[in-house]
Amino acid sequence: MEILDKHENDNSTMQSIYLKVLYAKKFSTSNNINSRIHFHPFTEFYFILDGKGKFSIEDRVINTNKDDFFIINSNVGHSIYSGEDENLVYISFGVDSIFVKNLLNDDNIDEDKYIYKNIEKDQDYFIKSFDIINEEFNSNNIFAQSMANAKASEFVITLLRKFEDEIVITNDIKINKQIDYIKNFIDNNYSEDIKLESLSKMAYMNKFHLIAEFKQSYRVTPIDYLILKRIEVTKNLLISTNHSMEEISSIVGFNSQSYFNQVFRKKVGLTPSQFRKNHRI
Repeated sequence: MEILDKHENDNSTMQSIYLKVLYAKKFSTSNNINSRIHFHPFTEFYFILDGKGKFSIEDRVINTNKDDFFIINSNVGHSIYSGEDENLVYISFGVDSIFVKNLLNDDNIDEDKYIYKNIEKDQDYFIKSFDIINEEFNSNNIFAQSMANAKASEFVITLLRKFEDEIVITNDIKINKQIDYIKNFIDNNYSEDIKLESLSKMAYMNKFHLIAEFKQSYRVTPIDYLILKRIEVTKNLLISTNHSMEEISSIVGFNSQSYFNQVFRKKVGLTPSQFRKNHRI
């Protein structure tokens, strides 16, 4: 994907965008948990067609309803699940190599993980756009992939024009293989006693270099990422199981329940018990 954009002498922005669609799918679930936390090396677009649910994006939980629209940047942990007695219906697609920045966040990179809007007034256009991207991507028509790419590019350009004072997109950060290996190791071993020193040895980097490289790729340090991973798994366990707090803290890799409670409250703003009470379906 090529993006060229900059204001020159206050003239209008020049942009050249071509997106590659990696997947497109419509989901319908009456199950309480539709997905556990997952991370993707690409950007995802979601549109809620019907029902109510919750969208968990790292340390935030958003109550989601019909006509809500989300953009989730690459490598941002998220999960979505339906509400009680609700059938949550949504459509989504993923595209390669872009990063969406919210201009209203005053350059706070920690907030540049997602875009969230309710677009009730534009629902017909959003539904039509998502539907045609989904249909083309999954069809056997001639040049279907190219048409899906073109329609996704058209949709994003229209979005940028509509919200030109709020949203810009740039090329996504390229992640080196060593850093990707460390991230995958944390994903698969978050319950273990992982230390920064051991991660730096795996990556053949000193710990300061590892922190800088990891933060550039995933916008958090390796240990912060480990904590966020544990918190997100904890959220799913609190919602979907009857495990005690002690059991959950052990499952996700915290050494003590008190430290588990302290970290969870700091990141989420609620104790684990309060979160379970508020979000249990």
